[in-house]
Amino acid sequence: MAVYNPSGAGSVHIDRALTNISLGWPNANLAGSALFPAVNVQKQTDKYYVFGREGWLPESDLRAPGTMANEVTGAQLSTDQYYASEHSLQIAVTDEERANADDPISPDRDGTNIVTSKIMLGRERTIQTLVTTTANYASGLSTTLSGTSQWSDFANSDPINDLRTGKIAVNARIFTDPNVAVIPYQVMSKLEDHPDFLERIKYSERGIFSPDLLSAILGFDRVLVPGVGINTANLGQPASLGYLWGKDVVLAYVPAAPGLKIPAFGYEFAWAGSGGGGPQYVDRWREDRRKSDLVRVCRYYDLKLVAQGDAGTSDAGKSIAGYVIKAAVA
Repeated sequence: MAVYNPSGAGSVHIDRALTNISLGWPNANLAGSALFPAVNVQKQTDKYYVFGREGWLPESDLRAPGTMANEVTGAQLSTDQYYASEHSLQIAVTDEERANADDPISPDRDGTNIVTSKIMLGRERTIQTLVTTTANYASGLSTTLSGTSQWSDFANSDPINDLRTGKIAVNARIFTDPNVAVIPYQVMSKLEDHPDFLERIKYSERGIFSPDLLSAILGFDRVLVPGVGINTANLGQPASLGYLWGKDVVLAYVPAAPGLKIPAFGYEFAWAGSGGGGPQYVDRWREDRRKSDLVRVCRYYDLKLVAQGDAGTSDAGKSIAGYVIKAAVA
C-alpha cells in the first residue's frame, strides 16, 4: 500500500521482517491470549451469531399410533456485533542511531520490540480490566474475599473449596467445567505455602507446589501465573510499579478452538487491517526532514465476552462461562 506522506520521501509499506519480530515478541507473562483466543475476521466490523439454549429443554416425545410427532421449534438465533478498533504506536529510528549502533544493538529491531511491548501491554490491561470487573459476570459468578477468608490467612481460609465453588457455579450455567485458571503471581506465591495444598502434595514425586500440580488437584487444563509489571506513574515521574493482574483470580471455559454452537468465555475478533498484513503487522516509512524512519506496529481487534446470559434477564450481556474471585489474598 502506497500512501503520500507530505513530510517524507518514502511510501508506507508493510515490513515483513519487522512483522516477524513483532509476532515473535515473548509474552510468557501475559494471560490475555489464553482467555481470548483470536478469531481472524474479514471485515473490520460485522455481526456474529448467538445461539439459544433450547437444546437443553426436554420435550414430550411420546407418539400414539396414527398421530403426528410433537413438533419442536428451532433454536433461537440472535446476533451481536464487533468492531475491530485500530491500536497503533510508532517510534522514530534516526539516522544517527543507526550510524552509532554497535553489536548487538539493532535500532529497527529494538524499536519494534519497544512498540510491540506497549501494544501488547495495552491489550493485556484491557483484558485484565474486563475479566476482573464483577459487573461483567452473571449473578452468582463472582465473589470477593476479605479478612480470614483471604488465602493469605493460612489458618482459616479454604482456597480449594473457593476454587471448587467457582467451578461448580460455572458448570451450573454451561454444564462444562472451566478449564483455565488465571492465578496471578501475588496469589500463587501465597498458595505455594498454604497448608491445604502442602498437605495434598507432600507425597508427590517432588513435593513442590507448582501450577501443574494445582491443575492436577483441581482439574484445570491450564493454570496461568501472569507476573507482568506495570508502571502507573506519568512519564518523567518516579516509577510507581505494581503487578498488572493484582490479586484477582479468574476461572474460564476456553474451547480448544473457536467454533459454532459451543460456549466460550471470550474471543478476540482480529482484523488484518487495510494493509492486509495479518492481525498484527509492522509498517515503515521514511521522513527525510527528520532524518528518520518511522516504525509503526498495528493491531486491529475487539475483545468480547461471548457466552452471555439470556436476553430479557438481569444476566443479559454478562458472562456465564467464567468466575472471578476478587482480593484472593490480602
